[in-house]
Amino acid sequence: MDPTAAADSTTSPRPRDSGNSTIPPMAPCSRAPLACLACRSRHLKCDGSKPRCSRCSESARQCQYAKSRRGGLDRAYLAHRRRRLAATVEGHVTPPQDTAGAHLEHVSEAATRCTVTPGPAGNNSTTTSSISDSPSSSPGAFNLLGGVQESIDKDPLIEVYYRTFHKFHPMVVPLRALARLCRDPLRQASLKPLLAVMRLIGTLYTAKHWPAQANQAIETCLAQAPLRDPFVVQCQLLYSVALFWYNDRIGAAKHKAAAHQTALDLGMHEREFAAHNAHGDAVLAESWRRTWWCNYIFEAYYLGTLGTLEFAVLQTEASVHLPCSEDEYESGEIPDPRTLDDYENREFQHDDDDDALPFSSFAHLIGAVKCAASAVALVPKLLSGEASAQILQAADATLDGWLLLLPDAPNAIVSSKGEIDELMHQAFLLVNVCAIGLHRPLSDLKFNQVEGVSSCAREPPREILTPDLVKVHTLRVLRAVQIQIRILALPFRPFHHTPFTTCMVSEGTLALLSACKWQLQGQELRVARDQIRMTIGCLKALGAVWPRTANNVKEIQTISQHVLGLRGVNSSQGNKTPESNKVPSLAGGNSSRTSISSKEEQSSGVGGWDLMASLGEIDLCGFVSIGEQTVNAGDLDAGLSWWINEPPW
Repeated sequence: MDPTAAADSTTSPRPRDSGNSTIPPMAPCSRAPLACLACRSRHLKCDGSKPRCSRCSESARQCQYAKSRRGGLDRAYLAHRRRRLAATVEGHVTPPQDTAGAHLEHVSEAATRCTVTPGPAGNNSTTTSSISDSPSSSPGAFNLLGGVQESIDKDPLIEVYYRTFHKFHPMVVPLRALARLCRDPLRQASLKPLLAVMRLIGTLYTAKHWPAQANQAIETCLAQAPLRDPFVVQCQLLYSVALFWYNDRIGAAKHKAAAHQTALDLGMHEREFAAHNAHGDAVLAESWRRTWWCNYIFEAYYLGTLGTLEFAVLQTEASVHLPCSEDEYESGEIPDPRTLDDYENREFQHDDDDDALPFSSFAHLIGAVKCAASAVALVPKLLSGEASAQILQAADATLDGWLLLLPDAPNAIVSSKGEIDELMHQAFLLVNVCAIGLHRPLSDLKFNQVEGVSSCAREPPREILTPDLVKVHTLRVLRAVQIQIRILALPFRPFHHTPFTTCMVSEGTLALLSACKWQLQGQELRVARDQIRMTIGCLKALGAVWPRTANNVKEIQTISQHVLGLRGVNSSQGNKTPESNKVPSLAGGNSSRTSISSKEEQSSGVGGWDLMASLGEIDLCGFVSIGEQTVNAGDLDAGLSWWINEPPW
């Protein structure tokens, strides 16, 4: 039957005959035939018999009908429900926890009618909302609470999520498995908030703005979901990413902390959890393992980007198995999982051992995070000449050990299908930005004060240091930068990766800017300038989706103008002295893209190091420097001839 005709037949009201009306009676409207869920999902004609239709009876299938949403509630009860929902959104009422998902349909209808009045720029508080009987006044608003439906694999926003974002952090079950789970009535209450966040991320990639009703809709969904549920952990992890890269650090930290605590309460870090809570579903068990490891990786990424979040996951003893490969996950053919002990002893595995399965890209990313965290932990809080040898001997051994044990390292980032392996892409960038952060403070790549405007940097040490082996440290930084550049230059466009690569790329760019100022000349300088153009272009591609990255691009552009002594690039800065020690403010350069909050950008470096005051002492992606001291490192230029021609692997 034509869906349009069906919709018309069910939504067009017939006039009532009052007995003396002169209005001619309308032709009878045909109603859409009743069909069970099994027949609807297979697009088969159903006779609508109850309790079981003829098709389900013949094939011995379970026969269920969708519960009707017509009638059943009077106006008084509907008004009461709206008042309770409004109080729930504002945080005044904790709604009762229901085990069934049927009541969420009414919550969905009410939540999607939230008309949100956006607050002023920089306001991080939840905006005032009003619940009314009229639809949302926001034109083209997406229904984030579209429901847990049988045809979830045909939901356009869910499809966008899987096409654009899922491969960056693949913890949610593959689309086919998700569609199967959505048909289970017992799981619908748990899946509803996760689906809402997935639709939100799909909206961010398609509409390029934050939907007005998103916060209230998702918070309402979370309030109605079971308190301790692994699907809710996935929801809050993904939601924290979206909030963070839309400049809501407070909201991101809240949901990330809630996800971590719920994961610990559930025991997701324990080996037995996945199997015991998957009920024989191997794909779901794999998803639970991936959820814990995404929790682990996200915390490292937040620490590396901000330097303010405590790395609580690192101190958690986790026995959960490692994830399988992406092809195995998508196909549903999940092998026996490898353990973390297997990975940490991989150097003793024979190369010709046919029984040993290779480690997945996800496992290598987990290993990269562990190596980076271990290397940073080796750095003393106060750098000195002794720290130079310690970093070279201990931290470099940790990072190089990860790199050298990769199978076929030059081709590890490109998959067998000729596509970018997103997880290996992140791992390589992370390991190399860690090397940059460790070595630059001891190198001759001096730190310009204007770098303080960057949200990806942190305050350099106050003391003037005299490190040993300056030339070695400088070459090590430049080599790590060159590896990053070659990764970014892979012939895959547009530049489309996780937003967490922002600070990884930015820190390499800041080090390269210092090299352009103090070290490189001639052809090497021209090549480096082209590489800076490329990295800024890559970041601009990410900034088209994520406002925090767009802000970071402006920071790098401002830093570049001052470090390189460029005059007249912007009319607003045309009269400023290039070598001025005053750190410029970016407060006036508001992004044209909608942001949830920009409080963190309000003190963007005015008056020295105000922007960096909240950053921690150790930052996976952050770095410090030796200030404006000039160290006689000998003829350093002679050691940079590899810059253009030598492979970095």
